[in-house]
Amino acid sequence: MWNKISKTIKISVLTVLMVVFSFGAAMAFHQPALNLGMTNILDAVIPPPGVYLETYMYWYNSDELRDGDGDKLPLHNEVTTTVVMPQLAWFPEKKLTDNLGFGVQILMPVVNINMDSDLGMTANNDSLGDFCIGPIIYGTPINLGNDFQLHWFVEFDTYCPTGSYDKNNTVNPSSNHWTFEPWASFTLMMPHGFSFSTRQHFTYHTTNDDYLLPDGKTHDLQPGMCYHFNYSLMKTVDFISPSLRVGLVGYYEKQLTEDELDDHDMSDSKEQVFAIGPAIHYITKGGVVVSLKSYFESEVENRGEGTAIVGRIIFPF
Repeated sequence: MWNKISKTIKISVLTVLMVVFSFGAAMAFHQPALNLGMTNILDAVIPPPGVYLETYMYWYNSDELRDGDGDKLPLHNEVTTTVVMPQLAWFPEKKLTDNLGFGVQILMPVVNINMDSDLGMTANNDSLGDFCIGPIIYGTPINLGNDFQLHWFVEFDTYCPTGSYDKNNTVNPSSNHWTFEPWASFTLMMPHGFSFSTRQHFTYHTTNDDYLLPDGKTHDLQPGMCYHFNYSLMKTVDFISPSLRVGLVGYYEKQLTEDELDDHDMSDSKEQVFAIGPAIHYITKGGVVVSLKSYFESEVENRGEGTAIVGRIIFPF
């Protein structure tokens, strides 16, 4: 019975992914807001104490929805998502210890979704996404010798179901459940202007108790736990400016457990995606950070396969 319901959902249901910081945003079957590729360049390099306004601009398009075997679903199904996401981050002068500092970030996404589906999928065009807050602990950079330096910090994000959710639509700005996500970020600064960064996430979701199936009844849906990470390999363009970097960026997500419908595992419901693309990053003399990245997805299971463009601007106060 549950295999049959799972197959029905695979053909009929999508939910939106936005970032987050920590989140990313992209399209998936059940996984909600994840930070897929939103942050990766010099990710663990903590700025001087102060307040920072970060604005993410995200555009995603997919016209290929894939099942658990990676096969494309039939007919035409296209979704385009645009997200503008302001984020405030605060790092106080006072530290926890000589080698440990702390901070906090909050963010609120504003979303526009367009859906064109021959399978009858619809989008909720209300714009408010889910609020996120996360405390941060960071350490003094570790000198590894020979011009290698390791930066790091950890964070625990909580996504609150404050956004717009309409059970009659298959795509929503809100996931209608809580998400808890501890993660760690690392940046290795290397000789000759090279840097490698990665952000490692573990994601746990509570239950959406207002999930509508084609039978017209609401059910309890809990997306499975997942692991995902962002990465970047960048190089300064010294003949133009040491503040200008170019390189490769990407993300990977692997769902670890099956989704649960009314406390029963939904077989073959785990999702997966890999993405890679080019990036450019620049820091002005005034400390304003500007970056632009694009992503091309592959190795997709149980979600949309598409392309994304992410812009990010950071203003210090």
